[in-house]
Amino acid sequence: MEGYVFAQVIVEGTTDEPVVTALMHAAGWADHEFFVRSVNGKGAIDRHIENYWEAAQYVPYVVFRDLDRDGGGCPVTLRAQLIEGTPGESPDLLVRIVDQCIESWILADRHGVADFCKRSPASVKPPASHHKPYLLSIMKEAKLADAVEEKGRELDFGPRYNTCLQNLMTHHWSIERAAAESDSLRRAMKRLTDLHDRLGGGAE
Repeated sequence: MEGYVFAQVIVEGTTDEPVVTALMHAAGWADHEFFVRSVNGKGAIDRHIENYWEAAQYVPYVVFRDLDRDGGGCPVTLRAQLIEGTPGESPDLLVRIVDQCIESWILADRHGVADFCKRSPASVKPPASHHKPYLLSIMKEAKLADAVEEKGRELDFGPRYNTCLQNLMTHHWSIERAAAESDSLRRAMKRLTDLHDRLGGGAE
């Protein structure tokens, strides 16, 4: 596939798209060089991993899958379990495990989140787990219209969550600051850059 720069990017849901798009851009991918497609959760990714392997024989595939508590909480173990569902390793199927979830990558840039939510960086203290409810609580306190909605006692994504997240990722979030705090994000950035370079990205 040398010289052909295009990749299908698979994420769990639509709320992952702004984050992964920002990461692809930071790794040197132009908009016309990739397409992000969301599926119906991590279960759909697990069920279709062999299909992605087969499709990657023709077009490179990049798959982002949250770790959560799967694989015993170990990204290496979970990735090995996923690859067991394919005929073998493939240079054009890039599986990245998000430790622990996509919201943890967002919160890794505390300064960017604080700036967006108009609060002090010191007040942004990401927990060791449950990053999604923590991020939603910060956005709720920032009174971002329709970004967060209450479902019983829990917070969930509101109708304008993706719009607000796109603003955060485009104008406030820094890959450099976030990668300095998140090993899994830093490794994903390197692998995406390496894949882009191998395919001839940026070449005249």
